Amino acid sequence: MVLNPGVKANDAKAVVALLKATPSKVSYASAGNGTAPHFAAEMFKLSTGTDMLHVPYKGSAPAINDTIAGQTQVMFPSLFTAIPYVKGGKLKAVGIAGSKRSALMPDVPTLKEQGINDVDVSQWYGIFAPANTPAPIIEALNKTLNQALAEKSVVQRLEGQGAEVATMTPNQMQIFMQQEQVKWKAVVQAAKLKAD
Repeated sequence: MVLNPGVKANDAKAVVALLKATPSKVSYASAGNGTAPHFAAEMFKLSTGTDMLHVPYKGSAPAINDTIAGQTQVMFPSLFTAIPYVKGGKLKAVGIAGSKRSALMPDVPTLKEQGINDVDVSQWYGIFAPANTPAPIIEALNKTLNQALAEKSVVQRLEGQGAEVATMTPNQMQIFMQQEQVKWKAVVQAAKLKAD
């Protein structure tokens, strides 16, 4: 969770107090409807009983630019996106919306550490193949990808940008995706979000 530096809050609890004192006056930027930054903000609103105006953009770049400029005040960008702007003083980081602190920003506590539960958002990436791809090909692709992700230089490069490397089997990925669908469906329903 990052803020425009002009926002008078230095931690997540102060953001909650601000939102409760000025309902619907604060806006948050997202990379577009249905993106991780959008859902993270909606989880935050649900968890804290607050409200913010959603301003969807066509991608992270314009969303973060307008948050820096003060057109919007709050954003839940990925670590990849946020780190250079936080380190450059253009954005203020107030909380990690994940299960643990980032090694690249160890002084920024998680939202859960600040008493805000149920906001656990991790962006993840996977590689997919067309439906009906033969199992031996899927297994070979998975093995090769996992070998590449075990390379020390690859791990260091990804971790240096705020990512955490995790490998899975095709079956583990399928189970993980099913769990993600259930999780996000619940958020969409609770927040009463609709497709545009």
